[in-house]
Amino acid sequence: MNRQSVVSVVVMAAVVAVWGCAGTDAPPGPAGPTLSLLGASGITAEVRRTVTEISGGTETVVSVADTTIWAPFDERGAAMPSSEEAGVPGPIGWLAYDGALPPEWSRYASFVDSTGMLHELWLSGKGQAILERMQYRRGGALALEYHGEWLNMTGGWLLDTEAMTFHPGEGLPFRIDVATQQADVARALPGADALFRAGALFTGLLRPQPLEAQMYFKECSGDWLKWIGAALLTELAWGRFIKSKRPSDFKKALAATTAAGVALSGLVDCMDSQPVELDPGN
Repeated sequence: MNRQSVVSVVVMAAVVAVWGCAGTDAPPGPAGPTLSLLGASGITAEVRRTVTEISGGTETVVSVADTTIWAPFDERGAAMPSSEEAGVPGPIGWLAYDGALPPEWSRYASFVDSTGMLHELWLSGKGQAILERMQYRRGGALALEYHGEWLNMTGGWLLDTEAMTFHPGEGLPFRIDVATQQADVARALPGADALFRAGALFTGLLRPQPLEAQMYFKECSGDWLKWIGAALLTELAWGRFIKSKRPSDFKKALAATTAAGVALSGLVDCMDSQPVELDPGN
């Protein structure tokens, strides 16, 4: 997501996959390892992506791939992967200028498409729109779950692990796990404190507000349609890779995941500018 998100964070070149599915997208020469994001211009990270098929209580690993990612910080203080093949659906890091415990937020939204299908999103997280949980339902049926874990560091947060579990209408559920293997910080930017201030502007965004519930389908319908299509394409792309085990299909699935993150980011931006919609589950 521009902000979410949805998200993991190099020191080494792209490495191995069970079927040779690995990729590289990193700049040369970040300095030595550090646990501080103060003054950072970006994050490089080696992430391990595991694809698992789920059948009842049995989980079968289909693929394990190590991928190197480069994510420069943008003007909002979000470390966004610079390649569409990064396969991470949002920022892998956030800048912050204080160590205060970030406030928690949650949001619900729904949309009925032209066929009468109900689409619903539940999102929750903390601080600068850091996404920790997401659930997406189509027609009342669970389609996608997201779970992210973040590390609180000096100067911000770094994504530790994330898991996306797909529930296809046909076929077995499957999960994509991403875990940080190594992370490093690129050299400091002149005037980096401006990035800290920009990141701080996003603290508290998406938290529930005491406004009356309203339908806002018209305002966000374009963003909803982009997300609906991108989520379905991502599900199909990973399903195709599970069957084929081809590196080319792996890369297409990574690109689809990144595109879905962009679409979700646009939808959340629109949601955030609209009155809060009440969660029917509460």
